[in-house]
Amino acid sequence: MKRLLAFLLLATTALLVAPGTSLARLPYPTNFYDGSQWLRIQAVYTPAAAFGADLEEPVDLQVGPDDKVYVADKKTDKVVVLGTDGQPIRTLGDEEDGPGKLSGPEGVFVTSDNLVYVADTGNQRIAVFGADGAFVREYKKPETTLLASQRFVPVKLVVDRRGVMYVQTSSSYQGLLRMSQDGEFMGYFGANKAQQSVLSWVKKLILNKEQLAKETPNLPKPITNVSIDQDGFIYTSTGGDYGKGAIRKLNAGGVDSFKNKTLEHGHGIVDTAIDKEGFLYNVDMDSARVNIYDRNGKALFAFGFIDNNTQQYGVLGFPTGLGVDSKYNIWIADSRTKTIQKYARTEFGSDVLSALVLYMDGKYEESKPYWERVDARNEMYTGIYQGLGKVYLHEGKYGDALDYMKEAFDKDGYSKAFWEVRLDWLQNHFVGLAGGLVAFFAVVTLGVRWLRKWLGRKKFSEFWSKQLTDLRTFGFTMFHPYQGFYKLKETKVSPLVTILILVAVLLVKILSVYETGFLFHPVDLSQIDLVRELEFFVLPWITWIIANYLVCSVKDGEGKFREVVQGSTFALMPYLFFSVPLLVLSNVVTLDEKVIIGTLTSVMTLWLGAMFIVMTQVIHNFDFMETIKNSAITVFAIGTIWLFGFIVFGLSYNLYDFFYQLYKEVSFYR
Repeated sequence: MKRLLAFLLLATTALLVAPGTSLARLPYPTNFYDGSQWLRIQAVYTPAAAFGADLEEPVDLQVGPDDKVYVADKKTDKVVVLGTDGQPIRTLGDEEDGPGKLSGPEGVFVTSDNLVYVADTGNQRIAVFGADGAFVREYKKPETTLLASQRFVPVKLVVDRRGVMYVQTSSSYQGLLRMSQDGEFMGYFGANKAQQSVLSWVKKLILNKEQLAKETPNLPKPITNVSIDQDGFIYTSTGGDYGKGAIRKLNAGGVDSFKNKTLEHGHGIVDTAIDKEGFLYNVDMDSARVNIYDRNGKALFAFGFIDNNTQQYGVLGFPTGLGVDSKYNIWIADSRTKTIQKYARTEFGSDVLSALVLYMDGKYEESKPYWERVDARNEMYTGIYQGLGKVYLHEGKYGDALDYMKEAFDKDGYSKAFWEVRLDWLQNHFVGLAGGLVAFFAVVTLGVRWLRKWLGRKKFSEFWSKQLTDLRTFGFTMFHPYQGFYKLKETKVSPLVTILILVAVLLVKILSVYETGFLFHPVDLSQIDLVRELEFFVLPWITWIIANYLVCSVKDGEGKFREVVQGSTFALMPYLFFSVPLLVLSNVVTLDEKVIIGTLTSVMTLWLGAMFIVMTQVIHNFDFMETIKNSAITVFAIGTIWLFGFIVFGLSYNLYDFFYQLYKEVSFYR
């Protein structure tokens, strides 16, 4: 027994000191944007290294043309230059007082000829250093009356190939200050537009000039950072406002190529960088991610993580600057951890971004091997389908292109592939199609004639004769609405016919939800909520009946509730008449021929509206102007009913939630 106890004690001790299970995956996810949501994907970038370099407060970072990394360290009054291996090479900024001594520098930029421009914030100037680190010259506040009452406090800057400086000054809402190589003032550039609120608009309406003069002016948001790409486009960053205009891509004339678009993960942008292929990178404090966009500002990937209390490798504390070198490594200055973080592309990231570059350049054939490698690693990435779809379209494999474009929800590409598939099919089956159509119309024509003769000879009971008469009235009403609705007013339609018509309408609606062609209904069929689709189809019709009866009764209308239900049912005939041809055509035409679908849909909508108006006029015995007025009131009443329904539902849910939470509390303490 003693030996057994000793063995168990030894085994327990061994288990306690054994190392625990470790996870090999990264401590944060990588996501891609599929156009509507962020989805998980394998890593596109991974942490490669972290460098201290005796930094105290790194506030800006710039990668030079030779891939050296320049870091503005505000606390030590230096610009530290790191080699491609992340090790310090030199520092810029004299130790002793003199023209080369810096004071709290907050921005740095390196030109193509390795001149280093420093936003020497504390000294209120721009200092320029040579490639060897020697001081070259300085730019003080330019002489102009426009800046007479303003301080010159440069914070960030870029320099274009002409030597023109674009300087972001502290808290300036006028945009970037432009200065020539000679230090002359060239005006302001790229100012944000002031956001007009509803309150400011109301004030302009009701206040006089003296009162408006006392109001705080609604000023544009100041630019927070600036970058430049190899083509000379200026990128300005502005935080907040739900990503709208958060990054603007400005040409020499100040026109925004992004057209003030709303960016995903664009709420708290710190800095941006652009690689040689035109991909845009940013660090966003709000989403706590590093983000990658294409040349048009479309979100592609998000990775990394920001945590102010981080002590974890690869996790940022408080990022302040961002740069990308020629090998696509991302360098980020982190003032919280006093380090420079380096991230390297993975094989998957290299393949997918190379494929996207070739795709954007229209080199579809060259992109194929990259897309195939991406597909082999992750077939769930939706960009594959669009990329390979373009490849197959270019190769003439239109059937494959059709499938891939559908998976990518690319309507334009799908339409082009479908045009070719349809053309090929028509060339091979034209005779059969023509013969089939002739046979179909012949069968329909002869069938209708035979059915009419058979119905004329057949003796039906009174019940079935009533059903047939009501069905004939249903078809007659569409082309002769006044006469048809007068017939309805004088008779009681069979409930069976009313139910049959409504069932037919619902079946056609269900068919249109699931069988409308992809080009005109580009949705994932598995994600369709049929109940919700039918709710939004049926509820307007039901509320129309209720509102029409109530409003017209108050307005001395003669229609009974049964007559309103009958008339509103028969008024749906245009929907049945047009929906089936529209359904067929949606699976046959391309986007170039969508005018056919649009025209028929407009005709159907107008016809439906006319039917409901005529129904209201005839059933309630109004004149035309009374009908129009009461129909408008009916529409308003429908809105009121819906609003009341939402309020009742919301209050009922809150009441239910109150009693449910109360029940949970009682159950917990019982």
